[in-house]
Amino acid sequence: MEMWLDISLNVNIAESGANLNEICNEVREIVASKVAVRVTEEIIEGMQECIRGNLISSSGRVAKKGFGGHEQKGMEGARCRFRVFKGEGFRKNLRQVKTDLGEVGIHVGYVSCCGCGKKYAPILDVLNIGAYAGHSTGLERVVSEVISSTSYARGEDEIEARGSAPVPRSSAHRWVADRVIPDSEPEKCVSGMADGTGFKQWPRKKGNLRVVIGLDAAGKPYPLGTYAGQDWKEIGEDIRKKLKTGKRDEVQLKLFAMDGEPAIDIHLADVAEHAQRCIWHFPRELKYAMWEDEAPLNEKISASNKMAGLVGVEIPEEDWQKVKPEDKETIRNKVTESERKIMDMAEEFRKKGYTNAATYIENASGKIFENVYLWLETGIISPRTTSILEGIMKELGRRVKKLGWNWSDSGIVRIAKMVLLRRYDNAKWEDYWKQTLGLQGRCKISIMNISRVGA
Repeated sequence: MEMWLDISLNVNIAESGANLNEICNEVREIVASKVAVRVTEEIIEGMQECIRGNLISSSGRVAKKGFGGHEQKGMEGARCRFRVFKGEGFRKNLRQVKTDLGEVGIHVGYVSCCGCGKKYAPILDVLNIGAYAGHSTGLERVVSEVISSTSYARGEDEIEARGSAPVPRSSAHRWVADRVIPDSEPEKCVSGMADGTGFKQWPRKKGNLRVVIGLDAAGKPYPLGTYAGQDWKEIGEDIRKKLKTGKRDEVQLKLFAMDGEPAIDIHLADVAEHAQRCIWHFPRELKYAMWEDEAPLNEKISASNKMAGLVGVEIPEEDWQKVKPEDKETIRNKVTESERKIMDMAEEFRKKGYTNAATYIENASGKIFENVYLWLETGIISPRTTSILEGIMKELGRRVKKLGWNWSDSGIVRIAKMVLLRRYDNAKWEDYWKQTLGLQGRCKISIMNISRVGA
């Protein structure tokens, strides 16, 4: 169906003229809000007029195909096969629906089936808003995007500032609570890492928010899993399912980077071919191990600096295929020498009685230069630190700690998924809402002409 809308605007400008900001402000206030709502209402009214006229006409079933389907009166779940209708007038009051454009009024018209006598409003079926729904799914998207970046209290004003219909805090909370947000698809990921942070839980408890991300070959992060109230063992099992492996000897990722937390090492390291210790955390936490051994301060600092130098083997920036074989061999020899010196440090610490420091180094051995070995074998550049994930956790912490507290496990997971998916996999976020909103390109609007009339 095709329709034409005539829009006539009266623009009154002072004799002294108006600056650009004044013009843009008025256009935004009038055209982007009031005109948008009026255009929406006219399109709905025109579509309803066409659909109702077609249904109550004497035309056959072919002309009515796609419209008029309804449940048989008094027979729950049974579909009526009649396609002959008569008009039943209009609703007395406008049906007000809150949308992302503002509040839209619909003059709902009814028809009744000449077969079963069922009376219903076909326009509500076509608009897919339900008999009692008071808002559009598009408004839920606006609420989700606002709430993912600010608190519910502050979000009320921001939602209205976007030109959407006002939404009470209680409604916004309920809509977000009912939303199921997906994770990113893991197929594009070649490496991964995991981390966690504490949060204030209701009632007066401390919870743990845990996140697993994947990175593609270019180093772009994708959220693979967000958890609260689950330990790393359960998380490891879930990640294996998402990676479509399921078994410990079947892996998809090439490398998994860790900050040294034992539980992550035990339950997540084997989801990848290589397990990499974060080379930033490694020298730093060596000082804590030596502190437990009561080593002198100057010795702790000296050992940490020495370790930082040993683990800092750099990968060439040029294309892997262009690196000469002899240069690759030089890098391999440098790694071997650094590994030997690191184990010499562990042996030296054990002789001095620094048992914790020696054990710490020995447990990390074999996981310090895995990113270099992976590059030497395949040319894949993978992370050697967990800094990118720490930045993500800092961003999450701002939302769940500074802009909210007293979370439930399910509530904080929902908010965290919204933050992560929208920020780090916007294509997935857009696709999710495209499917949720049912956007199929069935409504196209073209501006045919905008011109001034008179002086």
